[in-house]
Amino acid sequence: MKRGETVVEVEAIRAMMHDTVPFYRVLGIQAESVEPEQVVLSLAQTPERLNHVGTMHATAQFGLGEAAGGIMASAAFNDLIAQGAAPLVTQVTISYLKSARGDLRAVASLSREEQERIRSDMNANGRAIFSVPVQVFDAAGVQTTALTTEWILLGPRK
Repeated sequence: MKRGETVVEVEAIRAMMHDTVPFYRVLGIQAESVEPEQVVLSLAQTPERLNHVGTMHATAQFGLGEAAGGIMASAAFNDLIAQGAAPLVTQVTISYLKSARGDLRAVASLSREEQERIRSDMNANGRAIFSVPVQVFDAAGVQTTALTTEWILLGPRK
C-alpha cells in the first residue's frame, strides 16, 4: 500500500460515528461500506424523519449527506487524525433534486489524486482545504440530493 492508502474497517467507522460524533447516533445513520475512495452511508425512513407531505425531511437528507462527507474525510485521513489532525466542515452546498421516498443512501467520493494533493498541502502548510461531493439516493435508486461539503484539515496543535 502507498502512504495514506489505509482502508478503515466498517466496524471501526461505526464505532467512530457513534462514539466520536454522538449526533450521528441521534440521526440513526448507518455505515454500509468504506473504501479508500468512497463511503456509503444509509438512513432508514421512519415517521419522525418525514416532512408534512410524507417524504424524507430536508434536514434528514442534509444530515446524511454531511455525515457521508465527514466519514469520507475521516476514512481518507485516519492516520493523520490519529496524529492529532482535525477535519472540520466549513461550508455545505446542497441541491434538493427530487422528493426523497423511502430509505436513503449517501455516496461520498474522494479520489486518490485529490487525497495525495491534500496530503501534500498538509505537509507544506500544516492544513489543507478540500471538497467532498456527495450524492443521496432514495429507495428507488433515484438521486434526490446533491451536496458539496467543504472541509479544512488542520494539523495537530503544537
